[in-house]
Parts: sequence; C-alpha cells; structure tokens
Amino acid sequence: MPAVEKVETQSMLVLDWNLADLPSSQHRAGLAGLVLVMRWMARKKAIRGKCTLARIDSRGATLELDEEGLKSLFDEVYAASSEEVDRAQPMKNTKTKKEIPYLRSVERSFTDKNGKEKTKTVYVYPQVVPAGSFLADLDAPASGGKGFWIKLWRDVVWGVLRGVPATRRPFEARAAKEDAGDAAVAWSELTRADNPALDLPSTYFVGAQATTAEAVSFTDRARQRFLLHFWPFATPIYVPQVVDNEGERNFVGFALAFPDVRDLDGFCLEYRRVLEERGHETNGYRPRDAVVDLAAEGALDLTRRLAERLVPLEGRKPTADLLLGIDVIHLEREGNNVRVRSSARVEPDLVMCDEYARIRSGYWNVRFRRQRLLNLLAKRRWFAGFERLAATVPVEQLIGDQYFRHDAREAFKEANVRDEVNADEPMTSEGLVYRVVGTYIASKVKSKTDLSWGDVKANPSKEKDYNEAREKVAKTAFLAVRSRSGGDFVAYFSGTLCSVPHHVGEEGFLVLTRALLADPETIRTLTLLALSARG
Repeated sequence: MPAVEKVETQSMLVLDWNLADLPSSQHRAGLAGLVLVMRWMARKKAIRGKCTLARIDSRGATLELDEEGLKSLFDEVYAASSEEVDRAQPMKNTKTKKEIPYLRSVERSFTDKNGKEKTKTVYVYPQVVPAGSFLADLDAPASGGKGFWIKLWRDVVWGVLRGVPATRRPFEARAAKEDAGDAAVAWSELTRADNPALDLPSTYFVGAQATTAEAVSFTDRARQRFLLHFWPFATPIYVPQVVDNEGERNFVGFALAFPDVRDLDGFCLEYRRVLEERGHETNGYRPRDAVVDLAAEGALDLTRRLAERLVPLEGRKPTADLLLGIDVIHLEREGNNVRVRSSARVEPDLVMCDEYARIRSGYWNVRFRRQRLLNLLAKRRWFAGFERLAATVPVEQLIGDQYFRHDAREAFKEANVRDEVNADEPMTSEGLVYRVVGTYIASKVKSKTDLSWGDVKANPSKEKDYNEAREKVAKTAFLAVRSRSGGDFVAYFSGTLCSVPHHVGEEGFLVLTRALLADPETIRTLTLLALSARG
C-alpha cells in the first residue's frame, strides 16, 4: 500500500507507489500514465504549484505535490474544449424522447456513391471534446490535434468510458472554464490519515460493479484509486473487426490492452516511442494499426511493438523485462450501457511474438488470420478450428475466396510442406494430405481436359482453362468433404481422393491409414484446407 507523508499544515503530500504493492494491471498502467503525463507537463512547463516526480525507477515512483499542483494535474488530464459537430438528424433525449435544441441547421454538399453532387441538411450541436494531453501531440503533429489516433482515444473516452452524461462533468466544466471541484475532493481524500476506502465505479476501474453477486461493494483505497485517473494515457486502444456472412467487415466495440508493468521507468521510455512510431494509414475511419481481428490480438501487437523497440537497443531483450503480461478487455456500447464482451490475460513470449508478426503480415483473409491467431493464443495446432469455419461460413468466402486460398497455401508452406509431388519431405499427416489432394486434383483435371501443368505453364490461354478446371474439381471435393464426417468421410477419402495413383510409398500409406483411423476429424480439417490451397 502506498506510504504517505503528510506535512502538519497539510500543504504538501508525498505519495510513494511501488508496482508490487498495486492490486491490478489497471493500477500499474495508471502509474505509468501518471509518469507519462507528468514528464510531458514538465517539458511543456505546464505545472502550477508543486507537482514533481521525486523518484522514478524500475520499481515505482514518488510524487510530491500540493493542492495547486494537484489541480494543475487534473486540469491537464481532464482538459477539454467545446466544438461544433454535424448530426444527420436532430438529437433526442434518451429518456423523454424529446428533441434536443440544436444551434442551427445548414445545407452541406456531398458526393454520393455514384459520383453525383447532392446536398443534405445537417443539424449543428455543441460538443465537448477531451484534449488528450500529450497523446494529441504524438498523433501527426501537423494535424493540429485532429489525427485519427487521438480521435480514436476521444471516441473511447467520451462514448464508452464516460458514456453516461453524469460522468462527463470533469471535462464539461473545464471546457466551460469552470472549476469542476474534483481536485479539491481528491485532495481531501488523499490528505486523510486513514487512507479511506472509496467506491470504485467502472468509470475508473473497467469492469467494476456497484456490488458483486455476493453483495460485496467494489471499493479501493484513496491513494490507489488516484492512479486510475491516468491509465487511459498508457493503455493502447484497438478496434476488433468481424466479417458477417455477406462478407462485410464491421467494427465491434473497442479493446483496451492494459500493460501489467514490471519495469516502470523502462516501460514509460519505450511506450512513448511506440506511440511516436505508430502508422497513420487508415482503415475506414480508424487507424489501420489499431484494427485487429480479435480483441486479445491487442496484447500481441503491443508486445510486438515493444520487442521491435528493444531489439536494436539491447539485442532481443525480452519484453518480459518490461511487462508481467497484458490484460485485454473488450467493451461495446449498447444504447446507454457499456457491456464487457470479453476479457483475457496474455503473457506473450518472443516465440509467440515472432509467430504473430508472421501471421499479421503474411495472411490476407480476415477469417483465416483470426483463426490462426486464436490457435496461437491457445497454443493449438495451426489448423485447429478450421472445420468449424467450413461448417458455418458460405463456401464462396472459403475455397471460393482467392485470399483464403492464398492463406491456406502459405500455411502449408510454413508447415514445411512442399508443392512438388516427389519432394523428399517428412512423412507427416499434413504433408501426406497435401500431397494426396494435389495428386487427386491433377489427375482429375488431366482426365477431364487432357491438360497438365507442364502443358500449360507457358501458354496463358490454356493456363486459364487449366486453372478453372482445377477450381471446379477442388470445389466439388470440398463440398463433398464438408458434408461428411466420421466413417462417411473416411470412406470418401479412401475411396475417392485415394482412387488415383499416389507417390507416397508404403510408409506414407501406413502413416495416413493410422491417422485416418485414430483421428479422422484432423485429416478432414487438413483435407478441407489442402483443397483450398490446391484449388
């Protein structure tokens, strides 16, 4: 628990925190956020009164401040301005359903999807916009605080963390140049000798409730809860995307990746540089580097970025020296409520980090990449779970999608499975299935078209016919395998896919036979993927 020294006049506090004494990753991220904000304020000479970091090392930090210094700190954390925003429709009060008065209505011109110029009426409302302290400075300085990274941060703070209007008072008061009174309340709490237990709302601690199912209240000590004002400045935000059955991509809520800091000073130095080096390309209206295929990927991405920072500095120093792990919480706003969709703790290592980098850069299909990431996090074999995709996703988005086929080929290559039928490769189930499927498709195409790859590889017109025939044979087999399981699949595999001559040898057939009898579902999954790759 933080130790506090209190001057008799209560004019100054010395707050001392050690990472090991803090109860959660959110608190430890809060301490890192405090350090980052304080260092930025010191560089900007934005501190009034007494507010200095007397100590900052790997284990923790010590803060010396008076009441004016605390107010200065809060004024920076909750700085905001009032701006005007356009709304397509007049806003309504969620409770009374009455229209909220707007400042004015104006005509805006725009170009529709057909390239035609049109006009529409929009309704202008005032809106409070959180400043974001040093985060706005690090987001494309030329953007004047209007970059996509700071917009993402503001959207999360305003729409999720402070989605309930009553919780926005600290920002709204400062936008109106009023005294919010929160610094005085915090000072009173921090100067009490008993370090009182205070309510812990979800505004400060994500996932907290008024009471647990056992009717136990969520509370925290004043000097620990104080740190929770700052974690938004040290917690990266990600945007999970999903693909529906029509193939449309949609963003689903936000994922917060709380770093469970182990080395405070080291993390703060490297994290600031990570923020500076983020890309500024966009995916829709979000930064491309923030878009992920599943929420827990945020932990892998943060680890990868820190690892890339450490490589040139200390020669593959593990990120475990900076972090104990990363806690990821996926939030989504539904009406006036914010729902926790999932939470996970990830403790990545260098091997997982390297594999993640390959998956993120080497795969093109969202569904394929997502399944590979799920398998990586769960430490399952690379092909696990694809049978479920085959059963639930339209075939046009699997073997019928060129990106999915590409990813299947890349996955078999990574598994050290060669394309050549006569390759001298180890007798693994993956290699054998890949070879059997390839030989079956080539044989069927030859019997239907009298064409082989050797005949067409230098002839573009014939190559097109050959590839179309391959796709048709592979798709027909894919549908047949997808509709079978258990003994039916074994009969189809042995009676159809193995009905043409194969060059796998006696040993290969023994390995394949044992696998079919012992684990037919694995062979079925590999067959579906091999058909996608070979088709």
